Amino acid sequence: MSDEINTQQQTQTQQDPTPGAKGGRTFTQDDVNRIVSERLAHEREKLQASAKDTEREKALAAREARLDCREYLDAQGYPAALLDVLDSSDTDKFKAAVDKLVKAFPAITGSGSTTPRQYVGWHPGERSAPKDGSGGPDPIRAAFKPKI
Repeated sequence: MSDEINTQQQTQTQQDPTPGAKGGRTFTQDDVNRIVSERLAHEREKLQASAKDTEREKALAAREARLDCREYLDAQGYPAALLDVLDSSDTDKFKAAVDKLVKAFPAITGSGSTTPRQYVGWHPGERSAPKDGSGGPDPIRAAFKPKI
């Protein structure tokens, strides 16, 4: 019987290396350092992922604002070049700036200009002569013209 008691005590000490800990596990400093570094790495990954999402959301909002500004210009008949000149990050501020600019310079829209815009002849860079009969060089004739 005493052999059985000694055997039970030996198995208990093998299972529980720290007497009085009641089933708790002790960690070495290396174990604690490893666990903490894994948790920190996991949290860093979460923060980096959320930062990427935030950047994407900002880029998407900027694209949407620019599209809204472009639609406003098209609806009002204003030139699209104003998108490159004015800040289009805030749609309301962009609309106000465009309206002030058009009031100050009505020639921007072409409706208040003092000189009418007319098509006068053929211009270099156009693919062919105008069809209104105003003439202009014939590209085929120019290609076969002797170069002297």
